[in-house]
Amino acid sequence: MKITTHSGNPVQHIGPVKDFNVDIHTLNGAAHIKYDQQYVPDVDADAEKRISQKADQQIASEKVLREQAKVDLQSAYDDLLPSEKRLALERYWTPIIQKLASQHESHCDAVTEFEESESTFRAKVQAEYAYRLKHPHIKTLQVAGDYHFNTLLSGGHIDIEGYRLVERRSNGGGIQLVNGALAPAQGSFTLVYIPVDVPNVQSYAQSSEALAASRQEYHHQLQRLIEKRKAAARKLTEAKQSARDALAAIPSFDDLISDSVKRATRK
Repeated sequence: MKITTHSGNPVQHIGPVKDFNVDIHTLNGAAHIKYDQQYVPDVDADAEKRISQKADQQIASEKVLREQAKVDLQSAYDDLLPSEKRLALERYWTPIIQKLASQHESHCDAVTEFEESESTFRAKVQAEYAYRLKHPHIKTLQVAGDYHFNTLLSGGHIDIEGYRLVERRSNGGGIQLVNGALAPAQGSFTLVYIPVDVPNVQSYAQSSEALAASRQEYHHQLQRLIEKRKAAARKLTEAKQSARDALAAIPSFDDLISDSVKRATRK
């Protein structure tokens, strides 16, 4: 928000200062004002309470309906003949088991494919390790911009003994101090140094540190995939067992005959 003091120019109205935090500063002869409202409008407590109660009642009502639906479904199932119960269980469990089996198979394939691509994966991690300048022998120097760079250069702070400058990486801008004032930097950047006897940064992709990092990352990702495969296998096994238990609970026709004979004998 900009307010000028020139005669005849409109001035924007500002609400009561007591209701706001006001921060005023001057830049290039213009006053800039920033304010945040401090008070919260009054809330109708009774209306808020009624809305909350209505929401709670709706949640409770939906819960009762869900529970009743389960009871009705179980009652309808109990009234089925044994053959009808088997058909109902088959219709219910078949798509569930098929879906879980497909998911388990996908996780198995993911583990197999990852194991087969170990060398490619680790090479990528090692190259990333070198590019991200993670090796302890690599040194970097952060420069706020060209002005900062020239200042360092004139002071003899650019050279590092035993190292050579191999890269200048842009950081995408920044802030620098010019004549005692902050100003946008003309592109901050990072200077990358490596020992004089090392050919280039990517040479560190084959270092023992990079190899260890790639091995650790590979095993971490492999274990993550294996855990997913195990979880999928558990879900599939549990679903199959639940289906078997439900089927086992249905009496066969021979069981019905035997029970009838036993009851008739006791009479």
